[in-house]
Amino acid sequence: MKLSKTLHIFLTLVLLFSLPACAPVFENSADVQARQALLDLMRIQETFHSENNKYATSLARLEKYNLKYHTGIVYLAIESAGPDKYRAVSLPAESTTARVFAYDTDRGGFYEMDEEEVSRYVLGALNYIRAEKRKEDTNILLASILVGVLVILGFRFVWRYRNHENSPALGAYLIALFPLGWSVAALNHMNSDVVFSRQIVIYSAGACLLTLLSLITTSLWLKNRDLLAAPSPLLGLATCTLVISLFNAWVMVHTFTKFYPE
Repeated sequence: MKLSKTLHIFLTLVLLFSLPACAPVFENSADVQARQALLDLMRIQETFHSENNKYATSLARLEKYNLKYHTGIVYLAIESAGPDKYRAVSLPAESTTARVFAYDTDRGGFYEMDEEEVSRYVLGALNYIRAEKRKEDTNILLASILVGVLVILGFRFVWRYRNHENSPALGAYLIALFPLGWSVAALNHMNSDVVFSRQIVIYSAGACLLTLLSLITTSLWLKNRDLLAAPSPLLGLATCTLVISLFNAWVMVHTFTKFYPE
């Protein structure tokens, strides 16, 4: 019963961790500033329109509305404007991610450009950015394969050694794989240009808690288990859990100490 409950929790956590993957978690600071500059412009344009019955055709006409953004980091422009519609774009002045944001009344409002449209705005650096993205995608694929193999290995152990006495060791191993996935993602994505967002803090804190839970559970299982009578493969799995948990702990400490804003 307890093993079934552990598996149910495991599958539930898989779902919870998969849903946020639809949205970017590791965002470059310049991209965040570019998006915010466009959102501020959208708000000010609505104010301007309510006062003048038309949209501003240039940023110069919005000076009194206190539109602030770092011009050395963000390129912001109103490409066209009329009484009832306008189009504006925003992107980092020196993009390293090829992300471009736009507002176009005819296209339903705010959106992020797809790769085909991006090529019109990110010119010289686009090939380099794409090459770096391919390298990053390759690293993520290899890491995903590694974690996937460990998950399959874990379920093989569950199938072979499932009983009440072994449940803590098996559950601790499966739990340790969640912070492992996050640790690998952090190592691949975190750098000085990435915004240490609230979302990253929450995920990292959750990874720390799961790592601690896995460490304590495995340690208690090893302490209370008759090691001479325990199957050798299961002892190896417990050792693997401890190694993975220590690795996760190191990555989380490294991430917080190096990248957490002072």
